[in-house]
Amino acid sequence: MINIYLLICKRFIFLVLIQVLIFNKFDFFGIYDPYICLVFILTFPVKLSKISFMVIAFAFGLTIDLFSNSLGLNTAACLTVAFFRSYIMNFVFGGFFDPRGLKLIKNYISDSSFSQKFLYLTSVILIHHFILFSLEAFSLKYISTIIYKTLITALLSGIFCTTLIYIMIENEK
Repeated sequence: MINIYLLICKRFIFLVLIQVLIFNKFDFFGIYDPYICLVFILTFPVKLSKISFMVIAFAFGLTIDLFSNSLGLNTAACLTVAFFRSYIMNFVFGGFFDPRGLKLIKNYISDSSFSQKFLYLTSVILIHHFILFSLEAFSLKYISTIIYKTLITALLSGIFCTTLIYIMIENEK
């Protein structure tokens, strides 16, 4: 169990640093930043309780907000995705989903089909980005801008998150 907490701590520090120091300065077309920090939520061990996950996701989002000066937007988005992650995994992986957490995320990635992987990654990223940009705009008057920014940033985040997840899984084997 200590190994799990050590893994979480290493990923927490690594992903916060890489998000804040590299990807927040990425500025694709001056406005779009990929959110590689979602890898933390996507690959979080299922073994831990949902309450622990929510508390850690809150701390993770708050840490990114403190370094990014984004006024709690990442905290709200990370907390929302953390809350819905078990429901998303149950929907996407169906009978393959293990709510008791005996399977590791690398088992979900290696044993599931491409469509399941794609749906899991896409749904988490889209929910996070939609919440983040909706709170940033804080008005439905800008719904077309919110959706456009969500889709472009989700595409960028999906590419970088997928790459990093596969690198992490190869290093765990």
